[in-house]
Amino acid sequence: MAAEAAGRRGAAARRKAKEAAVGAAARVLFYPTLLYNVVRSKAQAEFRWWDEVHQFILLGAVPFRRDVSRLQKLGVHGVITLNEPFETLVPSSMYQSRGIDHLVIPTRDYMFAPSLVDINQAVDFIHRNASSGKVTYVHCKAGRGRSTTIVLCYLVKYKKMEPETAFEYVRSKRARVLLTPSQWKSNAAIC
Repeated sequence: MAAEAAGRRGAAARRKAKEAAVGAAARVLFYPTLLYNVVRSKAQAEFRWWDEVHQFILLGAVPFRRDVSRLQKLGVHGVITLNEPFETLVPSSMYQSRGIDHLVIPTRDYMFAPSLVDINQAVDFIHRNASSGKVTYVHCKAGRGRSTTIVLCYLVKYKKMEPETAFEYVRSKRARVLLTPSQWKSNAAIC
């Protein structure tokens, strides 16, 4: 019993250390990788900041303040932010002043996925908007992993797609999507 408990404590300590290391790296890499995404989106036409992946869903990268009016013109009435606070460039008040609902689910970048509770909250948010004919913009920093996890879970839960089919469908709309093992596990848990 004591050895088993010590093993669990050791695993928990390793997990926390890994999360801390990844968190520190995410902070250091945020602006360089954001700049890379901006430059690439300007240089390559197929590297768009956001893509329509479903009639009522846009999937993309972290919006800048100047993007809020563009999103509003595209019919966006809801935004799901999967960034940590240091990655968030638009405050909730800016969305709300334009009549856009804002759901914030802070999720660490690289290797991590939102909790199942948060995933369900997000997919239900999308569903409520879609049921009213409203578009939701789902984003993380690059629109590749965390935000894709939410969109896939929505397609699995509400559009009854298999996870692999949903992934290929989203990839056909936004070629650079990429999930980590923990993000795939979240999709499997929704099924």
